[in-house]
Amino acid sequence: MFGLIDGNNFYASCERIFRPELRKIPVVVLSNNDGCAIARSNEAKKLGITMGQPYFQIQHLEKEAGLKVFSANFVLYGDISNRVVNICRRYCQDVEVYSVDESFLDFHGYPYVDLQKHCEELREFVFKGLDLPTSIGLAPTKTLAKVANKIAKKFPDRTNGVYMIDTPEKIEKALKWFPFEDVWGIGRQYFQKFSAIGIKTAWDFTQLPEAFVQKEMGIFGLRMHKELRGIPQYDLSIRKPKKGIATTRTFDKRTSELSELEERVSTFAFKCSEKLRSQNSCCRYLTVWITTDRFKKDLKQYSNSVTLTLPNPSNSAIELAKVAKKALNQIYLPYFQYKKAGVMVTEFVPDTERMTSLFDTDHYEKHKPLLAVMDHMNHRLGADKVKLASMDIQRTWKMNQKNLSPRYSTELSQIIKVKAE
Repeated sequence: MFGLIDGNNFYASCERIFRPELRKIPVVVLSNNDGCAIARSNEAKKLGITMGQPYFQIQHLEKEAGLKVFSANFVLYGDISNRVVNICRRYCQDVEVYSVDESFLDFHGYPYVDLQKHCEELREFVFKGLDLPTSIGLAPTKTLAKVANKIAKKFPDRTNGVYMIDTPEKIEKALKWFPFEDVWGIGRQYFQKFSAIGIKTAWDFTQLPEAFVQKEMGIFGLRMHKELRGIPQYDLSIRKPKKGIATTRTFDKRTSELSELEERVSTFAFKCSEKLRSQNSCCRYLTVWITTDRFKKDLKQYSNSVTLTLPNPSNSAIELAKVAKKALNQIYLPYFQYKKAGVMVTEFVPDTERMTSLFDTDHYEKHKPLLAVMDHMNHRLGADKVKLASMDIQRTWKMNQKNLSPRYSTELSQIIKVKAE
């Protein structure tokens, strides 16, 4: 059996851990730069707040309905996630961290364990230790474990937060209830395609012939089809090195100035280079994209991206910033009000295995000692203390996080203080 443990409304629940007075109050967590809702408590969902809804559309609910809004505190959420995983490892040896709020548990080889009771104890341990509500789904496949988890979350009083799909009868009952659009891996395109032929539930999908599914969706769809029928297709995944590193931000204000955009992409390239050096990698390709504010329908809309190949694989901030500005100039159009930009580096090679071109000048070795000193100084003195000349020397760009909570569990100066008398 596979298990899936999922933190209920994870980001919002993390904010409540250290603020118990918020337990019955609607809570929303916003994305970078306080842009839109990325987590909602059950109370916030009842107010009609949808996932991804812009903050300016729900701001009035702070006064009208007592909505409590938080800026995303990813450092705090990551630490709480690690603590949940550490507790899971006490109950299951094989754990796959699927996302910050979800982990798969492999219970194969536990023939004499009452998994229902075992997982109820795990869930209770997490709640007592972290004050974090979770749901656990158990099933013979990972896809069905996702379905079981949704049922456990939907009906906590009837399932005690843990639901097991362990018989053909339970599989049929669960899939007839489960909307096809919510199946793990079904995107908008497939949902629309299959809805047109009358597929409404996951059970409807499993009744289609395998040949038809493979023709329409390929091997991916065939595996999904089998997983939903209880035939395992996936084991726990071993975490692999990242295939890409991206830095992207929504600006605090719109801009049409090329010089400001060049400063932004230079800063993003600098951040990507730091991450590359931290994992001793170099990249071959760099992508830059820019976009206007899609929520401002009265403004002209434009978005574009371009990918350039580096002359030689590099993690040099100097080289990446130069390429990023070159890429930006290829897609920049004046008179548009840009709201967001990003830089992504891909195709990694170890920095000890670089293959250089005979026809291009390679500055990597010359830049290497300088960048090592910059990394050391920024680590000791604080981020962005030493910058490139193409970055804004006077300004340290920070995200708009007006409602950021303290880093209670990772920053010594921000821990909760208890006054004992």
